[in-house]
Amino acid sequence: MSFVQLQRPLQRGAAATLLSTTTAATTTIAGLGERFSRLRITLQQSNAAVQGKRYASVKSQGAYRIPNKKTIAKKMGAKKTGDQYVIPGNIIYKQRGTIWHPGENTILGRDHTIHAAVAGYVKYYRDPARHPTRQYIGVTFNREDKLPYPPGAPRRRKLGLVAVPRKIEEAPATPDALSPSGIPLAVTRLPQIETAEQATPEPVEAAVKEPEKIPLEDGNSIISALIKEKLHKRRVQQAAAEKEKERLRKEAEIRMNTRVLRLQDDYSYRESNWEIGRLVGDVGTIPGSEKTDSRRAKFRLRRRKRMCSFNAIKKRKAAKAQLREEYKARVRANREKRIAERRVFAAKAKAGAAEKARDASGKVEA
Repeated sequence: MSFVQLQRPLQRGAAATLLSTTTAATTTIAGLGERFSRLRITLQQSNAAVQGKRYASVKSQGAYRIPNKKTIAKKMGAKKTGDQYVIPGNIIYKQRGTIWHPGENTILGRDHTIHAAVAGYVKYYRDPARHPTRQYIGVTFNREDKLPYPPGAPRRRKLGLVAVPRKIEEAPATPDALSPSGIPLAVTRLPQIETAEQATPEPVEAAVKEPEKIPLEDGNSIISALIKEKLHKRRVQQAAAEKEKERLRKEAEIRMNTRVLRLQDDYSYRESNWEIGRLVGDVGTIPGSEKTDSRRAKFRLRRRKRMCSFNAIKKRKAAKAQLREEYKARVRANREKRIAERRVFAAKAKAGAAEKARDASGKVEA
């Protein structure tokens, strides 16, 4: 315990001074208590350390008290003002119930919180064409844009993309496309994509030159002919693979030119997931599909290749099992056939032996 520097008691010095200066004038004053009362010395004037008092060295924190007729704030209300920039996922307005409704490029959470779906600028607006009394919150890509957009105007999307009609071609009127009254029907069809079954097969082997015939005179000429025949088959297979690759490239080009952007649940125009997967295709079927730009895409492509290889192994195993079953069935059929033939042969031999025995017995009796 640390004490403040102590001072000499004031009582003795003050009393001595008082007694020395006022000896004659205070002869009528008697008693030490009366003298101290005249000095007017109190406990507050003495040192606090001498009295034994100690104050707190750390200030304590008071308890939080909720004011009357009030509750803890729920932090509701607007978190972003008009024309303020937001990114996807930002909270624009927190509410209980749909005081504000989600509009252009916004999402409504399950607790009625409105989030931004794209990066842009917040807009508070009304849309009488959509609902007469509701108020909406939307996000635009440009600060100068106003919501709602004019009726019939293309909706602005990310990177400046707008919805465009799909390219269609009118099929020519043919006798097959006539109505019962003889009027040709207006048929609009998409450009047809030739599949492997519909495509007219062109003779691939005709494009590959046949090897020259070599007279078979000795063993070396036979081996040479076999090697040339194998090389010719390999060239035919390569030509067929190149043709299939070109067909897939044309098919992918047609699909890319006839893409359809549909309105999704998040108020964005894009293709469906299955359509995007169809554009990519299986690994190795479309040129360029094996190239990746990110580490995650590389791992995803590796998994797809692995699954394709596993599926190919399963197909080969199933084909081998089917061949084994077919071989076993042929062996059983041949075995049953041989057994039936043996039974017929044994029955004929038995009948012949019995006939010979009857003939022999008849001759003996005669």
